[in-house]
Amino acid sequence: MREAWKTQTNLPLVGDLKTEFHRIKREQFPFVMDTTKCATEQVFADLRQALANFFNDINKRKNGKGRKDGKRVGFPKFKSRKRGYGSFSLANDKFTVDGPGIKIPKLGWVNMTEPLRFAGKMMSARVSERAGYWLVSIQVQLPEPEQTAPERVIGVDLGVKALAVDSDGEVFENQKHLTAALRKLRRLNRWLARKQKGSKNWYKAKRKLARLHLRIANLRADATHKLTTRLAAKASIIALETLNVAGMLKNHKLARAIADAAFSEMVRQLGYKAQQVVRVGSFYPSSKTCNACGVVNYALTLSDRTWVCPACGATLDRDLNAARNIRDEGLRLVGAA
Repeated sequence: MREAWKTQTNLPLVGDLKTEFHRIKREQFPFVMDTTKCATEQVFADLRQALANFFNDINKRKNGKGRKDGKRVGFPKFKSRKRGYGSFSLANDKFTVDGPGIKIPKLGWVNMTEPLRFAGKMMSARVSERAGYWLVSIQVQLPEPEQTAPERVIGVDLGVKALAVDSDGEVFENQKHLTAALRKLRRLNRWLARKQKGSKNWYKAKRKLARLHLRIANLRADATHKLTTRLAAKASIIALETLNVAGMLKNHKLARAIADAAFSEMVRQLGYKAQQVVRVGSFYPSSKTCNACGVVNYALTLSDRTWVCPACGATLDRDLNAARNIRDEGLRLVGAA
């Protein structure tokens, strides 16, 4: 399919590929017979969606409506059995959940670490493998939850020293999960590099390194979810400064700390947890503006952690001053909308 696209010849239809696969699978891919047919059915649905995303991105760019961050949607890549995350999907009539167990075709009953926490219509399930751990993600249809956050606006200033500071003065610690595990990460990388590739010890070292990466990712995800849930419960409208994360990562002294903070993921989660998110422009001088009198101090540097207004003498924490300015600008944007 990739060669057909490169040579500008007609691409085969996904339905034709599916038919051809079912014709030859018993002879050329006998291993698929050991799994449920849902595992291969979802592959073709994913391929169809990936191709649609690829060609839609090309058409948008031709019409001048491409993504602002410049990232392109690439042509679908072949998913090897040896690389990447192994996963397969199950339709809602192909699995059964009973307490802490799930019945999967060809496998039978498998214990889960905890029972399903939601009661509703189960739509689908996706079984995946990460660093030797098997996970199941079950999609459940639930009624729209009632919004209980108070009707008000808070501003949130994201940073590296403190992960977030809101306009109420609450400070969320940056736990720096990658930095804390960096020493062990380097040791395991050296251990892996000294093993002969493909040997049993190489696979053992690779598994340990993958599990450490997974632990770091899980800790970061846990902290991010707790932070965003807390903020979404405090106010119905959350004002955030628009950050150019890709540009910030070009600062090699702060790139690792910025990437570890996961700003983009925080903003994404607030987008569906909060009732409304207001984005303040990236050129708005939230840190350099005095929240008391409105004077802008252009001489403020990154090392100045306490805001001292040269005009009115107001003294405030730098991040708290920025969060309150973001809140006020968010209120102005909501009123102007």
